[in-house]
Amino acid sequence: MDVYLTEEERVEALKKWWKANSQSIIVGIALGVAIIVGWNTWQNAKLHKAQEASDLFQQLTKAVEARQNDPASKLAERIVQQHQGSLYATYASLFQAKLKVDANDFAGAKNILSDLLAAEKDTLRQNVIRLRLARAQQGLKDYDGALKTLTSVDPKDVGEFEKLFDEQKGDVFLMLNRNDDARTAYEKAKRLGLQSPILDMKLANLGATDTEASP
Repeated sequence: MDVYLTEEERVEALKKWWKANSQSIIVGIALGVAIIVGWNTWQNAKLHKAQEASDLFQQLTKAVEARQNDPASKLAERIVQQHQGSLYATYASLFQAKLKVDANDFAGAKNILSDLLAAEKDTLRQNVIRLRLARAQQGLKDYDGALKTLTSVDPKDVGEFEKLFDEQKGDVFLMLNRNDDARTAYEKAKRLGLQSPILDMKLANLGATDTEASP
């Protein structure tokens, strides 16, 4: 009988405990389920968004390859608006800038690239953007601005882009009639390993100019 009463007391104590704690337990379980469902929903939405961005970007690259500038421009704008902060948006912005340059809208390209450079955190992509920004500035005849863009980067962050930066500096110096500086920049680019028939031609033209100018 003592054993029976002990079990009965345990059951009663369990009932009292459940009555006192059931609400918080149910809420906790519901919250846990909601978190799991929410997490899964968020992950699925994230994957769907990434797939959508990828599909749009593929359409963009095909439009650019086919020289369908108007559809390409609209696709790039859509990617930038709908997928801000993603790599797809970054590359879409680069395409936008390229289309602006192709249309001789150097001011439009400069605005896009300046905003992109200010927001970009990756060093490699910063160098790509900086190089294209300098070319847009050169198109605007903003040679001082182009040189500032090319020289305002920390040397340790330039990496393999150094030779490309030097060639671009040479182009800017040439526009400023600073032929000696241009030659120095081109020679440095070549010394750093830039192999380009165009670069060779630039150096040859500078040499020919110097020869003709000599008495």
